[in-house]
Amino acid sequence: MSGNLLTLYKIKQDGSFRDQQEILHHIRELEAGNTQQRALQNESQASRNRVHEATIGNSYEIERDWRQARIGIEVKAIQEKMDRELADSPFPYTSDDFYALVHDATRGGEVPALLVAPFVRDNLSGQENADGPHSFRVAIRRKWLQSPWSSDLISLDGALKRPLISTDVDIFHIQKALRDLPVILVYGEVQSSSRVWPTLCAWNIVDSPELRSVQVNFPPVALPEFNQQGSDSNSALAFEDELGGSTAITAGLIAEWFHLVKYGRSPRLHTLIPATLESERRVIAAGLAASYEVALERGRVDSVSARVGQASVYLDVGLRDQAMSAACQALAATELGTVPVATQSIRRLAEILETLGLPDEANRARLALESAARRAILRNFGWGSR
Repeated sequence: MSGNLLTLYKIKQDGSFRDQQEILHHIRELEAGNTQQRALQNESQASRNRVHEATIGNSYEIERDWRQARIGIEVKAIQEKMDRELADSPFPYTSDDFYALVHDATRGGEVPALLVAPFVRDNLSGQENADGPHSFRVAIRRKWLQSPWSSDLISLDGALKRPLISTDVDIFHIQKALRDLPVILVYGEVQSSSRVWPTLCAWNIVDSPELRSVQVNFPPVALPEFNQQGSDSNSALAFEDELGGSTAITAGLIAEWFHLVKYGRSPRLHTLIPATLESERRVIAAGLAASYEVALERGRVDSVSARVGQASVYLDVGLRDQAMSAACQALAATELGTVPVATQSIRRLAEILETLGLPDEANRARLALESAARRAILRNFGWGSR
């Protein structure tokens, strides 16, 4: 209507009333047509918009369905992988759950974990081995718990659900799952129901590239005969108890290495074993003396304290010659005075030399103790190390 204002003005000035009415009618029809056309255009645009929105919505729904399908497939694949791993795994947990269990039980690796796997029998199938009975686990666990040094390790009986049928692969899975935690694993194989091969494997016990893991292969032991009437049950139980005692002592020896190298704790295992086991005590003493070499290498103890510790261990089990050799080395290092030495180590050295029947050397150790104490006092006052 606004575009026809000039025409209306002229008609009002020059035209008749009839002309005015006709032109107004024409303008109204024109405007009505324009309005209808605009309405049709708006409706067409709205229709196109609805089609576009429907297309977008349909595309989103299709993409959503595909995305949900992919997620479902991936979840199923992950679940199937976890099911296969749990079915094949020697432990009844996922790797992360297994690590968390051992980590919490050992307080983050402050104490090694002791894992005992049932022994595998080579004349049984994999399922028969998994179903049991699980041989020797009870004897090994009970012997460990009864030992005076049982607090040196955290026993986690039941953490392994079956024998290590695929021995090397199963051990690899256990090591991979527990990663940096200190672990001692006892397992074994029964050959033809007549011979037993016990084995002990340990890792992360000593932080040293040369001793990342330790494996002890016990000599094979003949399994006693056992008939269905149970007439030989006592000999079978005695055999299992002996096997449990041997593994408990060996695990205790490795635990001593851990506590000496990590915390500097003096070994005590050789003093806790019954005196009747003289040969075992001497073998253990040799192993404990070797642990001092590792502790010295790792900087846990000084050279004098290491030799004094070795001499003390040897003396406790009656190995006088070895004790004398280690004590004389400690005395020479003490008199040399090249490294600071704890006074308690020198005091213990004097006691050992006196016990070995070396009074002159014991007096030299006491003189070295006085010199060391004097140097310590001077250092405390800031007067140098004279």
